[in-house]
Amino acid sequence: MNDPLLADPAGDPTDPQWPGDADGEAWFDDLYRTQRAAVVRLARLLTGSSEHAEDLAHDAFVRIYRKAAPIDDPVPYLRTVTVNVCRNWHRGRQREQLRVVRHGPDADRVSPAARELDASLARLPYPERAVIVLRYWLDLSEAEIARTLHCRPGTVKSRHSRALRKLEKELTS
Repeated sequence: MNDPLLADPAGDPTDPQWPGDADGEAWFDDLYRTQRAAVVRLARLLTGSSEHAEDLAHDAFVRIYRKAAPIDDPVPYLRTVTVNVCRNWHRGRQREQLRVVRHGPDADRVSPAARELDASLARLPYPERAVIVLRYWLDLSEAEIARTLHCRPGTVKSRHSRALRKLEKELTS
């Protein structure tokens, strides 16, 4: 049985060759061969992502390999490392979702229309851009925008009107 995908995912801890070989490379190779499928499966179940499961399983094995010495009871340790790697993956995704909420998505993750609107917004003079962002991104009233920008509500109205005309002209041409 040379195919690691077909290997028994639990391994055989009663086998005298497992993991007792003094050579760390052989010990690790055996651990990888017998546990890879189980670790990938565990990562997939913990993350719900088949496409990330292979990478996360690989990360777990890298962490075990960096120990540089055979571990007495490697399967539970490998399981714990896999759970930790998957937890870190979830934390990273949560941080990214918070970043998107705060700052918007990365440029490569938005539609062409949204990129065009972003570019048009960037071409507005700062005072007009500030009014548009505060009004439509933060949903502030004219009075709140005036307080934020230290100007009069009439100034907010005129900047808002001018900015909308410029955006409409640019986006419809």
